Amino acid sequence: MRQILVFSVVATLLAAVASQTHRLSAEPDSSRSSITAPAIPDPTAEPNEGGKLIVHEWGTFTTFSGSDGVFLDFRPLAAEHSDLPGYVLDRGSYAPFRFPSKSRLWGRVRMETPVTYFYTDRVRTVNVRVDFPEGLLTEFYPPVQSMQPAIDQANIFGKGELIGKSSLDWGRVDLIPIKQLLPDLAGADSGRHIAQDIVQVLLPHGANEQHYAEARATDSALVHVRGKTGLNFPETGHFEKFLFYRGVGKFQLPISARFQDASVVMVNDAPLPIRSAILVSVDGNVVKAEKLARIDSGQSLRFDQVRPVTEEALSEMVRRSLVDEGLYEKEAASMVKTWQHSWFTENGTRILFMVPPPITDELLPLHVTPVPDETLRVLVARMELMSPRAEQRMIDAVAKSIRGRAQHHAEQKGNKSKPRYPIPTAIRDFGRMAEPALVRVNKITRDQAIRTEATLLLKQLQANPTN
Repeated sequence: MRQILVFSVVATLLAAVASQTHRLSAEPDSSRSSITAPAIPDPTAEPNEGGKLIVHEWGTFTTFSGSDGVFLDFRPLAAEHSDLPGYVLDRGSYAPFRFPSKSRLWGRVRMETPVTYFYTDRVRTVNVRVDFPEGLLTEFYPPVQSMQPAIDQANIFGKGELIGKSSLDWGRVDLIPIKQLLPDLAGADSGRHIAQDIVQVLLPHGANEQHYAEARATDSALVHVRGKTGLNFPETGHFEKFLFYRGVGKFQLPISARFQDASVVMVNDAPLPIRSAILVSVDGNVVKAEKLARIDSGQSLRFDQVRPVTEEALSEMVRRSLVDEGLYEKEAASMVKTWQHSWFTENGTRILFMVPPPITDELLPLHVTPVPDETLRVLVARMELMSPRAEQRMIDAVAKSIRGRAQHHAEQKGNKSKPRYPIPTAIRDFGRMAEPALVRVNKITRDQAIRTEATLLLKQLQANPTN
């Protein structure tokens, strides 16, 4: 009985959305004409009439630097670190051929999982576009009506896609508040349970979903988009609890950090204060942290009181900082759950700080029309900082690899199959930071043999990340 009721409500909801879309389709809509012709929202449009529209967004910028604070380029979206379900789309989804759209991209910033939530008290329609002037938007869901730049076949199989002047345009986006899904039943609990069932039916599901799906645990409206999942696919409807996108950037944030003696010093060269910064140090099962409440423009502050902390206490520290920035409690909790494994358990030293909103708006303009009554964007910058100890550990691992490679070649002498020398575990233990760590070793060592081996290992990682 419940299943029949769920599907009945779903059918009614889809009919309501179709009616809303049909009512608005009398207006010209160039966004549906071509995948390469974006509709440009009007930033001067009047605010919504008839109820409030609130837009909240969270996401991350990830960078890597040596112990001296100098930022390094790396392959932020290497295949072995893909953590997205299969239904999430990328630029290659709209190409007439499959190509290595992510594994060959080098950048200074990995822009991870911005998710855009919408809160409304009624069913309504908006247009949404995001720009990334100094980056390339690589992955997204639901499908977009257009994306820029156009795919350049010559660069894809040459030096790789160019980074810059990127945008994603979802065109028309229908918003359905969850309360619209509540059947008129006696008992609030029954209504909530059936609404949850309806949402589960509507949302996409697939392997490797859990990390991505943590962001759904909010009270935001359902998002409905009609679009194609590829050039040769028909246009169909897609539901989600947010708009999702990801990319790679070439810019450099005006905030840095460096090791000074045994401490970490953070420097704010931005024209705005940083309201919260948390230093996290993970070494096996030992996690230490310290929070700076504020770093003014032009100020340098040292993290002096780094102390052992439990993962639960650290999660609460970050969650509280996100709420202080304006995120709703459930939004902050969903962001922490999404990233807690990466932030709190991966070995290394990192700083998590709240990017001043004007910097986010400059780097990543978001256009929603009609204009929302409230827009809040909270991006967390994750600065991975290689400690002097980690640098020495990588140097030692590369030196050991020189001997391992020589031994491998000696053992395989005369072997016609000649299996490739495997990248040592000590190198792979650096995870997605292995490549920039090898680049860093090349810059700081004076030993030519170590530089040569670091270059060989780097080429191996780039050519075949999984072997």
